[in-house]
Amino acid sequence: MAIGETTVTVVGNISSDVVVKDTHSGPVAGFWLRSNERRYDKESGEWCNGRSLAVRVSCWRRLAENVRDSLAKGDPVVVSGRLYTTEFVTDGQSRTVAELDAQAVGPNLSWCTSSVRRPSRDRNRPETGHGAGNAAEPVVAAASAA
Repeated sequence: MAIGETTVTVVGNISSDVVVKDTHSGPVAGFWLRSNERRYDKESGEWCNGRSLAVRVSCWRRLAENVRDSLAKGDPVVVSGRLYTTEFVTDGQSRTVAELDAQAVGPNLSWCTSSVRRPSRDRNRPETGHGAGNAAEPVVAAASAA
């Protein structure tokens, strides 16, 4: 961990497609995360939109592959990582975007259910052992003729 690093956890929904690109450092998955505050207005008796946060999330290497295989646009998630801003100019306008370099991403179980399936170290080998995606095939013993 670097000195002065800002680590945060953001709870929200994936608001874009998860896009994976290959880089010289390995795969990177990117998506937009939106967190919307909702408040109950006692006077109207209705829920109202409050403040919102949109942040661009980057997931690297194995996390990128697992996010690609597990999550999609609209999914409720919890993302923890390093927050920073990127400044750039588009059409003569200076812009700033909040970005989150994810260390961990998971489904928000307050709003969905999930089944955990651990990927194998070598994605080309079948999974075995605790947490494998599929149960072993049943073994049928042949009856012996006596």
